[in-house]
Amino acid sequence: MAGISTKGVYGVIASYYIYIHQQNEAVKSVTIAQNMDLPQNYLEQILLILKNANILKSIRGAKGGYVLTRDAKDITVLEIIEALDGSICDFDTGNNRDCKLLSFWDEAKQGVKEQFNIPLSKLDDYTNNYKNFTYMI
Repeated sequence: MAGISTKGVYGVIASYYIYIHQQNEAVKSVTIAQNMDLPQNYLEQILLILKNANILKSIRGAKGGYVLTRDAKDITVLEIIEALDGSICDFDTGNNRDCKLLSFWDEAKQGVKEQFNIPLSKLDDYTNNYKNFTYMI
């Protein structure tokens, strides 16, 4: 089963960051890289792919940077990941044609897609439960 690469994870992080910070102006890639601790050159490649996938739009000039092409409620996490990684549910079942097993794999694929097929704006609903986390030895 294909997984989600760092490219996919960074793409979601960058897209969410742009969504949160693009109120009246575009967000610069260097700002995203610095604030989210992402490698600048790798991030540029990711943002270009997302631009070509019509998820982001780049704006030139001194106030340039990136903005979402659509409202965050109309862009899904799945769309971002699949633009960068391809389908997250492509896996080879070999020559096995057992109907029960094929049904199982189809159901598994649908479950994974459902989990990630949420609007980017829905990520606001998740909370950071690690703020008060203390580690003791």
